[in-house]
Amino acid sequence: MKRFYSQRLFPLLLSAIGVLTLVAPAQAVQRAYVSHGTAQFTGPNTFVGAGTATHLARYEETGSVQFSDTADPAVSHLEASATYTAVNNGDQLYATFSGELNGVTGAITATVTYVGGTGRFTNASGTATLSGQLLPGGSIEVDVKGTIDY
Repeated sequence: MKRFYSQRLFPLLLSAIGVLTLVAPAQAVQRAYVSHGTAQFTGPNTFVGAGTATHLARYEETGSVQFSDTADPAVSHLEASATYTAVNNGDQLYATFSGELNGVTGAITATVTYVGGTGRFTNASGTATLSGQLLPGGSIEVDVKGTIDY
């Protein structure tokens, strides 16, 4: 009698494992992330931008930034957040930034942290390094390199 139950239970168990494998949620995959864009201040603490990025293609960006003093009077600490919107489908990627702006050279360096979004970026995470340059007239040119999981 025990043999009868174990012979019937084994195929049932294998079937259950197969079904669970098929319906398991997709896991985030770490991918390289690179972007290049420009931004323009629209106020003392707000900005808009546009560019191209892996996983977004062409994007538009809105964000805000707060500056604070550092021990070096020529350098300001910055904390910022931005929303990148993919032009082709409207998916959004949210990011926070922490870094510095050198007021003498116009160089900007920051660490970018991806913190979710909408569409395929709902549970996005990852980090990148931002290198930027404040240009005459107030525009900013930015390059970002890192990784993103979604």
